[in-house]
Amino acid sequence: MPRRLALYTRRVPYALACALGLVLAACGGGGDTTAPTPDPIPHPAPAPEPTPQPTPDPQPAPDPQPAPDPQPAPDPQPAPDPAPEPAALTGFYQLIQINNSPPGQLVTIANPGGNVIGLYRFDANTVLIVDEENRFSMTFSYSDDKTHFDFDDQGGIQEAGETGGSIALQFGSDVYGDQFQGIAVDGVIMFSYDFDGDGQPDTSFGFQRVG
Repeated sequence: MPRRLALYTRRVPYALACALGLVLAACGGGGDTTAPTPDPIPHPAPAPEPTPQPTPDPQPAPDPQPAPDPQPAPDPQPAPDPAPEPAALTGFYQLIQINNSPPGQLVTIANPGGNVIGLYRFDANTVLIVDEENRFSMTFSYSDDKTHFDFDDQGGIQEAGETGGSIALQFGSDVYGDQFQGIAVDGVIMFSYDFDGDGQPDTSFGFQRVG
């Protein structure tokens, strides 16, 4: 066989094979094992934005309440009446003097004519008390160094005037019915007293206020 014909004879089957391969490729058959690319999954559509709620209308402010009428201030209470001041003489007095002698010493008691009444020793229990109504009470406590004696007197005091800081006093005894005079100055009361009861003052006494 000539070489050209032989060559042609060999090319025919090869050409047929190629043609057949193209046909199969066009029909999707054959040996193409490549998987087809899947279609992409579509993304979901975005959700619509929520409709905004309407803003509530502002609540009206409450009407202001009227202020209560002011209550009238109570009338001030009247100040209590001041307590009455005690009388200038009120107090408790102790004996400080008998005829210019202190208590505890022997003192000669004599009437104005010089007649001796006695020699006595007065002690600290001799006291004078004057209350707020200028009522007085006195207790005399003394002895003659043999016998102890006590006696009381009481009555009222009237202030008879003031001079130079001293107050003149008029005593009236409810026990003996007599009167005697004295003065008060700087917390001290002094008076002349009818000690023997003959109607004439014979002894001077001085008392110091201690309470």
